[in-house]
Amino acid sequence: MAILLDTSALVALLRRHPPAGTENIRDATSSVLHNQAAVLSAITVTELMTGARDEAGAARLRKLLDHLPVVGADREVADRAGRLGREARAAGKTLPIADLLIAATALYLDVALLTCDSDFKRGLSLAEDGGAASAWSGFRLHPASVLN
Repeated sequence: MAILLDTSALVALLRRHPPAGTENIRDATSSVLHNQAAVLSAITVTELMTGARDEAGAARLRKLLDHLPVVGADREVADRAGRLGREARAAGKTLPIADLLIAATALYLDVALLTCDSDFKRGLSLAEDGGAASAWSGFRLHPASVLN
């Protein structure tokens, strides 16, 4: 079963000095990659490449990313992200557009998201509060996700 890896999960794995408390997320990310179950959003690729410190770092990232399937943010994903954002805004919550697109990709693919980004906690609460009528309905996180 495929798992959508969030940028934060890959950053936790790739950092030389990962943040304390990310051991489980790093282990889960490593396992998903090892089992060839990983899929990425194009947004995650953009965020990772933007965060590369230099061309050598970007080259190392490309070497990893070249072996992973990437899902683009087409019109359907973008439309779904817009609905997620409108619902969040109506509930008084805001999420970064990049996270809305990543959440929409997970919903589009019907896969769990592996993350340690607390922004997704707001979306998860909307899924739980809104029930089947929520645009967030069906949004789920990988069990190793950490949302502080």
